[in-house]
Order: sequence, then C-alpha cells, then structure tokens
Amino acid sequence: MSQAEDIAQQSSPGKALVPVTSATSQHERADLRPAADWVLKKRPVLLAAIVMVVAQVAWRAQFLSHLYYLRQDFFNLDFAIRSPFSWHYLTYVGTGHLMIGERAIIWVLARISLYNWGLDSAVSLAFVAGAGLAAFLVLRTLFGERPAILIPLAIYLLSPLNVAGLGWWTVALESVPLQLALFMALNSHVHYVRTGRPRHLVGAVAWVLFGLLAFEKGLVVPLLLFAVTAGFLVGDGSWFSGVRRASSRYWRAWLLYATALVAYAIVLATSLATSTTQPQLPSSPAFMLKFGWGLLKGSLLPGAIGGPWRWWPTPGDWYALADPPAVMIWLAFIVAATVVGASIWRRRISWRAWVTFAGWVVLADMLPVIIARLNWYPVLLALDTRYVADAVPVLVVCLGLAFLPLSDGAAATASQAEAPGRLPAGLRARTHPSRAEQAWLSALAGLLAVFVVGSVETTQAYQSRTTGQPGASYIANAVAATALVPRGTPVLDSAVPDEMKDSTYGTRAVIGDIQPGKLSWIEHPDGTLDRLRVFGTDGRLYPVWVYPTASVHRTSAQGCWPQRNGQIVVSFSRPTTIYTGIIRIGYFWNEPYPTLITVKYGNSMKSLSILPGLNSAFVSETGGFVSSVAVGGLSGGKMCIGDIEAGNLAPASGSKPIPSLSP
Repeated sequence: MSQAEDIAQQSSPGKALVPVTSATSQHERADLRPAADWVLKKRPVLLAAIVMVVAQVAWRAQFLSHLYYLRQDFFNLDFAIRSPFSWHYLTYVGTGHLMIGERAIIWVLARISLYNWGLDSAVSLAFVAGAGLAAFLVLRTLFGERPAILIPLAIYLLSPLNVAGLGWWTVALESVPLQLALFMALNSHVHYVRTGRPRHLVGAVAWVLFGLLAFEKGLVVPLLLFAVTAGFLVGDGSWFSGVRRASSRYWRAWLLYATALVAYAIVLATSLATSTTQPQLPSSPAFMLKFGWGLLKGSLLPGAIGGPWRWWPTPGDWYALADPPAVMIWLAFIVAATVVGASIWRRRISWRAWVTFAGWVVLADMLPVIIARLNWYPVLLALDTRYVADAVPVLVVCLGLAFLPLSDGAAATASQAEAPGRLPAGLRARTHPSRAEQAWLSALAGLLAVFVVGSVETTQAYQSRTTGQPGASYIANAVAATALVPRGTPVLDSAVPDEMKDSTYGTRAVIGDIQPGKLSWIEHPDGTLDRLRVFGTDGRLYPVWVYPTASVHRTSAQGCWPQRNGQIVVSFSRPTTIYTGIIRIGYFWNEPYPTLITVKYGNSMKSLSILPGLNSAFVSETGGFVSSVAVGGLSGGKMCIGDIEAGNLAPASGSKPIPSLSP
C-alpha cells in the first residue's frame, strides 16, 4: 500500500483529505488578515497613532524637499570634515551651544556624503518619527490607550512651532532629539514610579543623558520629571506635600539625575572657553520684558493654537520669523485663558500642569536667551519660533494632565499611599467616558479642528515664504565647476551668499572639501596670478576682474601703452575711489626671464614680480583720487600693458562661467 493510500484510510469517513502543500502552508503563514482585524478591533487607537505619525513624516518630508542647508549648517559640516573625531571636536561650542551628540552625527554624515541633503534630511525625519511615536507612548502610559490621547498627539504632530526649526538642519538636530529624549525620559520615569523596577530608572537616566547630548536645554528635563511626579503621581494633598513624598520615595532617581546634571554642567563650563559668545546679563532689564512679552504674544501662544498664520521672511527668503496679525494675538490669549480656566474649573489640580508648563518656558526657552544673546534685538529674537519648539512636547503632556484622568497604571503608586485598591480623587480613569467627559472631549475636538486648519495654513505660508533653492543651486554648480577645472586652478577665497554666510565666511570653507586639494585657494592676490577665478553668487566659477575704475581704452591701432625711458604711465578714465583696495595689471612680458618691476600708485611705490608671456598681476593698494599708475624698472626689457584696473575684486561681468549658463 502506498503512503497516500495509507493516509486516506486513516482519514475520517465522509471527509475528503486535502493534502497540505508547501504553497498552501506559506499562504496561511502569510495571511495577515486576522492580525489586521485584531488591530482594527482591539487596538484602533494604536493604529490611528501610527497612521498619524506616518502622515506627519510624509508631510514634513515634502516640506524639507524645498529647503536646504543654512548658515551654521555649512560651518558645522566644514568643521566636521576638517576635524578628527576627538573630545575637543565634540565639545566645541562655537556660537554658544554644546551639542556633543549632534557633532558626532554631523561628523559621520559629512564623511558618508558631503552636502547630501536627502540623506541628512532623512536623519532629521527619523528623529521626527521617533519623537512622534514617543509622544504616543508617554500619553498612553499616563492616560491609557484611549481615543482622547489622540488630541494632544495631533497637537504635537501638527504644531507649527516646530516648522522653522525643522527647516534649519542644525537646529533640527538639536531640538527634535531633545523632544524625543523628553518624551522617553518621562515615559521611563513614570514606569519607574509605578513599578519601582530598576530597569525603568536606568532607562530614564539614559534618556536624560541622551537629551543632554543633544542640547543643553536637557538640563531642565529632570526638573520636569520632578514637577510631574510631585504634582500628579504621589497621591492627594497639596503640591508641597507631593514634593515631600516624591523627594523621599524616589531619592535614588533624583540623585542619579542630579549626578548627570552636575557632570554635564562641568563639561559645559569648561567648553565655554571655545565659545564666541559668553554668558552675560542683559544691558537693560527692559530687554528681558520686551523679549518675554514678545515671545508670549508673538510666538508661543499663537503657535499653541495653530499660528502664527503669517510669517516675516528674512532677506534672501532662507528663514522666516513669526508675524501674527493683531486679531490673532488677541484670539490666542482668549483661547489660552479659556482652556486654562476651563481645566481648573473642571479639576482644581489642573493649575499644577500649567505652572509646570510655564516653568519649562521660563527655564528652558527664555533664560538661555536672556543670559546669552538678549542684547541682540530682543524683539526679533522673540519672534523666532525655534526658541519655543521644545515647549510643544511639554505643552501636550501638560494639556493631558490638565484634562485627562491618569490611567490605572500611572496612578497606581499614588493610590498605594492613600488606600490600597482605590485611586486618588481626580485621577481615576473610567472604562467608558461619562457624559461630562464626552462634552469636554467634544469641545476639545472643536478646538482641535481650528488648530489643524491653522497649522496647515501656517505651515504652507512658511513654505511659500522660504526657499532653499539658491543654496542648493550654488552647491550643485560649485560641485560641477570643481570637477571641470584643472587641478591647481587658482581661486579667490571670497565671501559666500548671505543664505550661506555665518559672520565672515569664505568660499573655501564651503567648497574646499568637495574635492580636497583640487583648487589652489588665494586669500590675498599678490604678484602674477594668471587665470585667477572666483565663485560667483550662483556657485559658478568666473574670471576675476577689478571694479570700478579702469584705464583709458586703447584701440587695436593704438596697441600697448607706450614705454619711454624704462617706464610706462597708464591713465585712468576717471580718478579712483577711496574704497580702492587692489590693482590689476594686464601685461605681456616679452623677455624669457622673470624680473622685478615697480608700480607707483599715488604716493605709494611697490615691487612686483612678473613672468614671461601674457599674464595678470595684482598689487594691493588703498586710497582714492589717483589718476594714473606708473610702471618702472623695466631695465631695457620689452613690456606691453594693455589695461589696468583699480578697485576691488569681483567676478568678470559678461565672461563665460564654469559650468556655462544654459542657453
């Protein structure tokens, strides 16, 4: 009997035996419909959160696609590519920020692919996705996996306060990882408070350290953890009694957090020696008031309700500051007062959430600016939304604490102190929301709809006011130009365009490491430099010319300027300006040997080394109102001077650039 017949005889009577093939088995294993049905029925909030985060990342990716590197981005990439991976590099402060983790990321990315905006944007978006998922985790830990947590999650994901900072790559690598660390530190800390398990405390400490590596504002994260613990996680009673209970019960956590802060503060203090700006008090107390009030009404509150709706672009359209209309400012104050008042009327302890939020804004967003850079136009600084981007995660957590009851797990520790099995008043979560809670959720949903519309409009307005095209085009042209010219081509190290400039910033710092050693960089032209070129504002290489004063034009019939008694006198078409800084001489030296000649400009006389053949030579001179230049010391040699210019160096107008312009 065959094996098939034996199996058939062992089967139940009346039932056909269906052989199980490998294809059928693979199909059954690959059938994900039961799992999908389970997620839809059992975990709809989780599914909705994932969809929201994915949609946010896609939206932010589209937003970043029209931007490019800005100012400090170019400095940080140049500094990374030129530096060894050392402690000195990681702790270099520069413009006032200690960003150890960010410098490590930039160092790696610069070596993988320099000026790869797609790659570097993907890193930013990875942090965005991580922060969005972390926001959901901490909201679920605090309030349970209920539909209501999708409201603060949506506020975080859509907040326009994160838009400007995300569009500036250096700022994004500071702010977004800090937000990720804030959410995850709070999530781990709440689990530790609830369970007492050491692994959760280790996780919280690790995330605190992660936040410190990202941004010095991470110093405030442990204070936030303490405020939330004392205010909401240790039982009924006053906040003061909560402080006492939190301090005594979880002293190990506070000790570890404090140790991390002290170690970081020591590193920060020693690293400030490399900073171009040092901490200082404002020159006037009025500056603090202007900045604080301006930040509140110009950035924070309008942004909290979906604004500022309108932006004020900086020159070059590379960045924008908040410019909310007056009516929207009043609306923001009204909505903020209504939300705060309603939450306190509904539940008295909600005021603690708003005090916690205000404390974060003062300590993390106002104080660093006040002690570092407030003497620089406080009104304009107040309109820069990147200073309050990190307040958004604190806002959504505090919004939840003000309106939503804590989940059974998050409130468990609090209940143990009062009565076993009974949650503190005001903190108990219901399995099904009451009618009152449904009414509050409906009101919040209405406000959320207004917030969503405003956020979309504000983000689109920012995108329409800014562009990264000039910077992207500049780098693309510079890469092509560097590849096309011969090795050793002399190039003037001139200033870069404003959208790429951080103080006095030369082209070499931006272009020099595209192909290291390919170009010969000239800072101060002196002597014969034939075919000297300069990068124009579009990133193309142009021949260098000197403007605005030129010698009198000579026709082909007139030929070279006459040489008499070993000297050539060249007249300008008009006297030179007082801004003159350099002279260019176009010459042909007919002798087979180099020689040294003299150039007399006004009351100044300098030596100039010339070479055989047709060349250009440069002499540094200053001062104006000079009508001619005398070239002497020719020693009987034959020299032909066709033209002389005086003024300052610039790309030659009308010349053919590299790469050439499209027809």
